Amino acid sequence: MSKTEGTGLYTVSYPTAGLHLNGEEGRVSTPAKILVVDDQPLVLYTLRRFLAQQSHWEIYEAADGKAALDRVSEIDPDVVVLDIVMPGMNGLAAAKEIHRVAPRTKIILMSSYYSTQEAEMLAFFNDLFIPKSETATKLIPTINRLLPEKRQPH
Repeated sequence: MSKTEGTGLYTVSYPTAGLHLNGEEGRVSTPAKILVVDDQPLVLYTLRRFLAQQSHWEIYEAADGKAALDRVSEIDPDVVVLDIVMPGMNGLAAAKEIHRVAPRTKIILMSSYYSTQEAEMLAFFNDLFIPKSETATKLIPTINRLLPEKRQPH
């Protein structure tokens, strides 16, 4: 433990915190960073709890498109799960900005208001769409497909 002079703050360092053995001797992988964005607190809470069951993922959240952009620049997520319909900056506008500032970040769009066909017409680049009614079965496999090899469980 170390103290930062004059601040009253202490820092505790754990050398292996946030690292996971991936099954090969000597190889260690860092957890994938997943950002979940939804303006409905219950949906946000439910998705965070659902995704947090994946021990090799760190789950972050944001309540709207603007907050999502702030979090993207702060944490550099591997994947953003983004609701389309939100007040203020909607998910499509946020996705466009995320692609601009963090082109490596993969985006999954979701909504309870659009069908898959409607969302495909709205989507751009290579975004994926999952209806909210199908997140329990499709979200985790979709995220796993999008993650770089070094961030996947082994």
